[in-house]
Amino acid sequence: MTKRIALFVVGGVLLLIGVLAAVGGGALMALFGSNDTLNSGPQQVSTPTRALVSPASSIHDTSGVQTVFGSVRLRITATPARAGHRLFLGVGPASAVDRYLRGVNYDVATSVDVRPFRLTLARHSGSSTPRLPGSQTFWVAKASGNHPTLTWTLTGGSYRVVVMNTDAAAPVAFTGGLGLTIPHLFGIGIGLLIGGIVLILIAIALIVLGARAQPQPPRQPDPGPAPGP
Repeated sequence: MTKRIALFVVGGVLLLIGVLAAVGGGALMALFGSNDTLNSGPQQVSTPTRALVSPASSIHDTSGVQTVFGSVRLRITATPARAGHRLFLGVGPASAVDRYLRGVNYDVATSVDVRPFRLTLARHSGSSTPRLPGSQTFWVAKASGNHPTLTWTLTGGSYRVVVMNTDAAAPVAFTGGLGLTIPHLFGIGIGLLIGGIVLILIAIALIVLGARAQPQPPRQPDPGPAPGP
Protein backbone atom coordinates (compact mmCIF):
# COMPACT_ATOMS: atom_id res chain seq x y z
CA MET A 1 0.00 0.00 0.00
CA THR A 2 1.48 3.36 -1.03
CA LYS A 3 1.72 6.30 1.34
CA ARG A 4 -0.97 8.14 -0.67
CA ILE A 5 -3.51 5.33 -0.30
CA ALA A 6 -2.67 4.93 3.39
CA LEU A 7 -3.39 8.62 4.01
CA PHE A 8 -6.76 8.32 2.24
CA VAL A 9 -7.74 5.18 4.20
CA VAL A 10 -6.72 6.50 7.63
CA GLY A 11 -8.29 9.88 6.89
CA GLY A 12 -11.55 8.26 5.81
CA VAL A 13 -11.74 6.08 8.94
CA LEU A 14 -11.02 9.04 11.23
CA LEU A 15 -13.58 11.15 9.37
CA LEU A 16 -16.31 8.54 9.92
CA ILE A 17 -15.46 8.14 13.61
CA GLY A 18 -15.31 11.92 14.06
CA VAL A 19 -18.71 12.49 12.44
CA LEU A 20 -20.33 9.77 14.56
CA ALA A 21 -18.78 11.15 17.76
CA ALA A 22 -19.79 14.74 16.97
CA VAL A 23 -23.36 13.76 16.08
CA GLY A 24 -23.67 11.59 19.19
CA GLY A 25 -22.30 14.33 21.43
CA GLY A 26 -24.62 16.92 19.95
CA ALA A 27 -27.60 14.60 20.38
CA LEU A 28 -26.77 14.02 24.08
CA MET A 29 -26.47 17.75 24.67
CA ALA A 30 -29.77 18.45 22.91
CA LEU A 31 -31.70 15.67 24.69
CA PHE A 32 -30.42 16.13 28.24
CA GLY A 33 -29.49 19.81 28.31
CA SER A 34 -27.13 21.41 30.77
CA ASN A 35 -29.06 19.92 33.74
CA ASP A 36 -28.42 16.33 32.56
CA THR A 37 -32.17 15.64 32.46
CA LEU A 38 -34.26 13.90 29.84
CA ASN A 39 -37.88 15.09 30.01
CA SER A 40 -40.98 13.60 28.44
CA GLY A 41 -42.92 16.86 28.54
CA PRO A 42 -46.59 16.89 29.62
CA GLN A 43 -48.43 13.74 28.55
CA GLN A 44 -52.04 12.64 28.86
CA VAL A 45 -52.18 9.30 30.70
CA SER A 46 -55.23 7.33 31.78
CA THR A 47 -56.42 3.89 32.79
CA PRO A 48 -59.96 2.71 33.51
CA THR A 49 -58.54 0.65 36.37
CA ARG A 50 -57.62 1.57 39.95
CA ALA A 51 -53.87 1.99 39.42
CA LEU A 52 -51.11 2.43 36.89
CA VAL A 53 -47.98 0.48 37.84
CA SER A 54 -44.55 0.55 36.22
CA PRO A 55 -41.55 -1.56 37.22
CA ALA A 56 -38.56 0.76 37.50
CA SER A 57 -36.68 -1.54 35.13
CA SER A 58 -39.30 -0.92 32.41
CA ILE A 59 -38.10 2.66 31.95
CA HIS A 60 -35.80 2.10 28.97
CA ASP A 61 -33.50 5.07 29.45
CA THR A 62 -32.37 3.82 32.88
CA SER A 63 -31.12 0.45 31.62
CA GLY A 64 -27.46 0.02 32.52
CA VAL A 65 -26.79 3.67 33.26
CA GLN A 66 -26.99 3.29 37.04
CA THR A 67 -23.69 1.42 37.26
CA VAL A 68 -21.99 3.44 34.51
CA PHE A 69 -22.88 7.02 35.43
CA GLY A 70 -23.81 6.81 39.11
CA SER A 71 -27.07 7.84 40.75
CA VAL A 72 -30.02 8.24 38.38
CA ARG A 73 -32.86 10.42 39.65
CA LEU A 74 -36.47 9.88 38.60
CA ARG A 75 -38.94 12.77 38.78
CA ILE A 76 -42.67 12.40 38.19
CA THR A 77 -45.22 15.19 38.13
CA ALA A 78 -48.98 14.72 37.79
CA THR A 79 -52.11 16.84 37.56
CA PRO A 80 -55.55 15.16 37.76
CA ALA A 81 -57.65 15.31 34.63
CA ARG A 82 -60.67 16.35 36.69
CA ALA A 83 -60.68 19.24 39.12
CA GLY A 84 -61.00 18.29 42.75
CA HIS A 85 -59.35 14.88 42.34
CA ARG A 86 -56.24 14.07 44.32
CA LEU A 87 -53.52 11.76 43.08
CA PHE A 88 -51.07 9.50 44.88
CA LEU A 89 -47.58 8.79 43.53
CA GLY A 90 -45.49 6.12 45.20
CA VAL A 91 -42.42 3.94 44.79
CA GLY A 92 -42.30 0.68 46.69
CA PRO A 93 -40.54 -2.69 46.74
CA ALA A 94 -41.97 -4.96 44.07
CA SER A 95 -43.00 -7.67 46.52
CA ALA A 96 -44.86 -5.22 48.76
CA VAL A 97 -46.63 -3.50 45.86
CA ASP A 98 -47.65 -6.86 44.38
CA ARG A 99 -49.15 -7.94 47.71
CA TYR A 100 -50.97 -4.64 48.08
CA LEU A 101 -52.53 -4.89 44.61
CA ARG A 102 -53.27 -8.61 44.69
CA GLY A 103 -56.77 -9.17 43.28
CA VAL A 104 -57.07 -5.53 42.17
CA ASN A 105 -57.80 -4.37 38.64
CA TYR A 106 -54.79 -2.35 37.42
CA ASP A 107 -52.59 -1.67 34.39
CA VAL A 108 -48.87 -2.44 34.23
CA ALA A 109 -46.55 -0.41 32.00
CA THR A 110 -44.36 -3.18 30.61
CA SER A 111 -42.37 -0.67 28.54
CA VAL A 112 -41.80 3.06 29.10
CA ASP A 113 -39.99 5.36 26.66
CA VAL A 114 -39.28 8.87 27.90
CA ARG A 115 -38.65 10.58 24.54
CA PRO A 116 -40.63 10.11 22.49
CA PHE A 117 -43.02 9.26 25.31
CA ARG A 118 -44.70 5.88 24.90
CA LEU A 119 -46.34 3.41 27.28
CA THR A 120 -47.02 -0.26 26.59
CA LEU A 121 -49.70 -1.47 29.00
CA ALA A 122 -50.85 -4.90 30.15
CA ARG A 123 -54.06 -5.42 32.13
CA HIS A 124 -54.24 -7.27 35.46
CA SER A 125 -57.85 -8.14 36.12
CA GLY A 126 -59.39 -8.20 39.59
CA SER A 127 -62.39 -7.12 41.63
CA SER A 128 -60.88 -6.28 45.02
CA THR A 129 -60.81 -2.79 46.47
CA PRO A 130 -57.35 -1.87 47.79
CA ARG A 131 -56.77 0.02 51.00
CA LEU A 132 -55.96 3.70 50.65
CA PRO A 133 -52.45 3.99 49.18
CA GLY A 134 -51.42 6.76 51.55
CA SER A 135 -52.07 4.50 54.55
CA GLN A 136 -49.41 1.99 53.49
CA THR A 137 -46.00 2.05 55.15
CA PHE A 138 -43.87 0.25 52.56
CA TRP A 139 -43.37 3.21 50.21
CA VAL A 140 -39.75 4.36 49.88
CA ALA A 141 -40.91 7.60 48.23
CA LYS A 142 -44.38 9.08 47.90
CA ALA A 143 -46.30 12.25 47.13
CA SER A 144 -49.98 13.13 46.98
CA GLY A 145 -52.26 16.06 46.29
CA ASN A 146 -53.72 18.08 43.45
CA HIS A 147 -50.33 18.49 41.76
CA PRO A 148 -47.99 15.95 43.35
CA THR A 149 -44.31 15.72 42.44
CA LEU A 150 -42.27 12.66 43.32
CA THR A 151 -38.48 12.51 43.20
CA TRP A 152 -36.62 9.26 43.77
CA THR A 153 -33.01 8.18 43.27
CA LEU A 154 -32.89 4.74 41.69
CA THR A 155 -31.33 2.06 43.87
CA GLY A 156 -30.50 -1.60 43.45
CA GLY A 157 -33.34 -4.07 43.73
CA SER A 158 -36.79 -4.44 42.22
CA TYR A 159 -39.19 -1.53 42.65
CA ARG A 160 -42.58 -0.46 41.33
CA VAL A 161 -43.76 3.06 40.51
CA VAL A 162 -47.49 3.45 41.25
CA VAL A 163 -50.01 6.14 40.32
CA MET A 164 -53.47 6.01 41.93
CA ASN A 165 -56.24 8.25 43.13
CA THR A 166 -55.83 8.95 46.84
CA ASP A 167 -59.19 7.25 47.47
CA ALA A 168 -58.07 4.18 45.43
CA ALA A 169 -61.01 4.63 43.05
CA ALA A 170 -61.10 4.05 39.29
CA PRO A 171 -60.47 5.46 36.75
CA VAL A 172 -57.07 7.15 37.01
CA ALA A 173 -56.50 10.02 34.57
CA PHE A 174 -53.90 12.76 34.70
CA THR A 175 -51.45 14.93 32.81
CA GLY A 176 -48.04 13.68 33.79
CA GLY A 177 -44.41 14.40 33.16
CA LEU A 178 -41.47 12.04 33.50
CA GLY A 179 -37.89 13.21 33.93
CA LEU A 180 -34.64 11.28 34.24
CA THR A 181 -31.53 12.99 35.55
CA ILE A 182 -28.40 11.04 34.58
CA PRO A 183 -25.16 12.57 35.89
CA HIS A 184 -22.41 13.84 33.58
CA LEU A 185 -24.23 13.24 30.26
CA PHE A 186 -24.05 16.87 29.16
CA GLY A 187 -20.30 16.93 29.88
CA ILE A 188 -19.87 13.65 28.02
CA GLY A 189 -21.77 15.16 25.10
CA ILE A 190 -19.41 18.16 25.05
CA GLY A 191 -16.40 15.83 25.14
CA LEU A 192 -17.74 13.74 22.26
CA LEU A 193 -18.53 16.83 20.21
CA ILE A 194 -15.08 18.36 20.71
CA GLY A 195 -13.32 15.04 20.15
CA GLY A 196 -15.35 14.43 17.01
CA ILE A 197 -14.46 17.87 15.61
CA VAL A 198 -10.76 17.26 16.34
CA LEU A 199 -10.89 13.90 14.54
CA ILE A 200 -12.67 15.48 11.59
CA LEU A 201 -9.96 18.16 11.28
CA ILE A 202 -7.22 15.53 11.48
CA ALA A 203 -9.02 13.44 8.87
CA ILE A 204 -9.35 16.39 6.51
CA ALA A 205 -5.63 17.15 6.91
CA LEU A 206 -4.69 13.55 6.10
CA ILE A 207 -6.96 13.45 3.06
CA VAL A 208 -5.50 16.75 1.78
CA LEU A 209 -1.97 15.40 2.26
CA GLY A 210 -2.96 12.28 0.37
CA ALA A 211 -4.41 14.33 -2.48
CA ARG A 212 -1.20 16.40 -2.71
CA ALA A 213 1.17 13.46 -2.49
CA GLN A 214 2.74 12.59 -5.82
CA PRO A 215 1.94 9.06 -6.94
CA GLN A 216 5.07 6.95 -7.15
CA PRO A 217 6.01 6.09 -10.73
CA PRO A 218 5.93 2.38 -11.54
CA ARG A 219 9.25 0.72 -10.94
CA GLN A 220 11.09 -0.09 -14.14
CA PRO A 221 12.27 -3.69 -14.46
CA ASP A 222 16.03 -4.27 -14.19
CA PRO A 223 17.31 -4.60 -17.77
CA GLY A 224 19.96 -7.07 -16.62
CA PRO A 225 23.57 -7.29 -17.90
CA ALA A 226 24.28 -6.14 -21.41
CA PRO A 227 24.97 -9.02 -23.86
CA GLY A 228 28.62 -9.69 -24.63
CA PRO A 229 30.28 -9.13 -28.06
